[in-house]
Amino acid sequence: MKKRTAFILFPALLLGAAIIFFMARSRTEPKVAPLNLLLITLDTTRADRLGCYGDRLARTPALDALAAEGILFENCYSPVPVTLPAHCSLFTGRWPIAHGVRNNGSYKLGEGETTLAEKLKAAGYDTAAVIASYVLKSKFGLAQGFDWYDDRLGFEEKAGNIDAQIPADQVYAKFAKWLERKSEKPFFMWAHFYDAHKPYAPPDAYLQAAAGDAYRGEVAYVDHYIGRMVADLKERNLFEHTMIVIAGDHGEGFGEHGEKGHGIFCYDETLKVPLIFCTAGSLIKPARIQQPTSLVDVMPSVLEMLGISAAENSQGASLAAAMAGAAEKTPRPLYLESMYGREMNNWAPLTGLINGPFKYISLPQAELYDLRTDAGEKDNLFFKKNLLAREMDRDLAAFIRDHRSAPSTDLRPALQAEDKKKLAALGYISSFGGSGQAGLDPKLGIGYQARFSKLVSDLDREDIARIEAEALRLRDETFSLKMPFAYLMLHYVYERKQQWDKLEVNLRRACEIFKDSPEQALTFRSNLLDFYLANGRLDAAERLATEMLPLYPDNTRVFEILGEIAEKRQRWDDALKWYAQAEKIEPNNTALAKKTIHMLMKTGDNRAALAASEALLKTADGAIDTGLLFSTAMLAIEAGDNGRSEELLLRRGEIRSTSQHWFDYALVLGRNGKLDRAITVMEKALAMTPNDLDSEMLQAADKALQVWKSRRR
Repeated sequence: MKKRTAFILFPALLLGAAIIFFMARSRTEPKVAPLNLLLITLDTTRADRLGCYGDRLARTPALDALAAEGILFENCYSPVPVTLPAHCSLFTGRWPIAHGVRNNGSYKLGEGETTLAEKLKAAGYDTAAVIASYVLKSKFGLAQGFDWYDDRLGFEEKAGNIDAQIPADQVYAKFAKWLERKSEKPFFMWAHFYDAHKPYAPPDAYLQAAAGDAYRGEVAYVDHYIGRMVADLKERNLFEHTMIVIAGDHGEGFGEHGEKGHGIFCYDETLKVPLIFCTAGSLIKPARIQQPTSLVDVMPSVLEMLGISAAENSQGASLAAAMAGAAEKTPRPLYLESMYGREMNNWAPLTGLINGPFKYISLPQAELYDLRTDAGEKDNLFFKKNLLAREMDRDLAAFIRDHRSAPSTDLRPALQAEDKKKLAALGYISSFGGSGQAGLDPKLGIGYQARFSKLVSDLDREDIARIEAEALRLRDETFSLKMPFAYLMLHYVYERKQQWDKLEVNLRRACEIFKDSPEQALTFRSNLLDFYLANGRLDAAERLATEMLPLYPDNTRVFEILGEIAEKRQRWDDALKWYAQAEKIEPNNTALAKKTIHMLMKTGDNRAALAASEALLKTADGAIDTGLLFSTAMLAIEAGDNGRSEELLLRRGEIRSTSQHWFDYALVLGRNGKLDRAITVMEKALAMTPNDLDSEMLQAADKALQVWKSRRR
């Protein structure tokens, strides 16, 4: 009996020792600095495309090494296959139905939500983030709690461009610069890698290493820079004092269920993600854990392991016990959803639940899978196990009711009419009644999307008349379903054929059809806005942009276009006002900053223009922008700072060595009285091949050389 008791108590003692170890770092041993935290999120990365998850074709040595030294969760699920809401769940420990962010681009995490960064900042951590994609820019709410949130995506970034991104080498470069200047305080650094997202275009070396598989090449490319991040931590003796957490935000479909990409379905290929905890030097031994987990569990797990109190409204569960060897006694239900199809295509909303081995998906054509025997989710058991499906449908409704933003205190199994309305507003429509009004099942809708994608791919190589006829047929066939595909295709066709009247009629018709669905209408309104602007119809563009402002108050492109309209009308003060408003929404958008600087110069406020230019030059993007370097140099001359102008033009020539750049630098050297150096540089500019100096510049160069040489005598 004593042996049996000891056997039962041992896991509990082990768990207690592990938790005490982590808490001791920050509570009982104040002389020992708390663990740092490096959180790396891998966008669009399937778990089964990493070597540590069994992919023999993967080239992921850095991630594999971290997994070998740490804890790997074999069954971690994202609650939603979309970047922004998935990250919001990871950072708040709350389900999408609670934090309210259901899609990219049109939602913002509320200031009332408590994030992981806010908790760590309050605990004395320096907090920093490097973001690689537009959909995670600060204006969408995830910057709260961060001291430094670098979401600059390049000096050519367009305002409102949801496709803007930076590659892994730039993410690493920003991380490395931050690491050089970080303070002595414990740190929380979040690094986001976006490379595995479409389009897959890894550098050639990684494409070759992946035997031509572009997706695996992208993952390998990211892995290389994660390896460099780990090496940097080791070089600075920080690795032993840093908890590294690797998490995917969602996966990627390769056609297993008809979807090539992600966002529509909630099968494992788009929901099952990597989750790795590596705490070098800890008492917890390396392990692989099969317990089903969710991204909502990351925040409470990290906080417990760092000895920091959990957020009061967190809905995830700490995994510290599981990492210490204590298995979960009763599987928790894990929620899943996708509202992408509903918001973008008017399809039925998708909600679901994983409970134990079973996954239930509520749709007009509902689905039930046994993940133990059917990992590929090919055998729908909805009719074979209909009683179980009904039970899980009731559990799903109760789960949504109990975990939504304003949880109900009514725990009765049956839902009242008002409850049904509230649940429908959250996206839940029961598969067992009332789903007829839910919309088209995405399994049917994706067929229309495939037809659209095929037409797009055929646009460059097929008869345009046939494509137009197919698009018109698709439009008529789906008219009652109110899907945007056909109208988008017709836009491409008329643009290709330069049939501007038809293009405008099609866009105006689409704007009217989708006027009650702001997200679906946004694309058509934006295209119509660009069409008006490109064709000089400034009054029409201004009217449409003004109409769009209250509908899309955070859409920087609308403000930017109003600025461009004012600029074309030479109303510099108005243009400055609109660009400044756009900058407030996207404060780290370099392209917008340059527009503001240009308008400051137009209004004659060169002092403000110089200050703004100098501030922009301190950023990574501004520092390599040769146009910005030149304009700042000219402003510096006007301000009487010839030395600064010389410095800027030298940097410009070093970044891009052209005869034009060295010509400009030589002129400033001559202006500053440095005649020997000016002569040398100007002769270098004249001798360069190819030479981009026009005849007027060549004459100016010859004249300058004559003057300088005569003065030197």
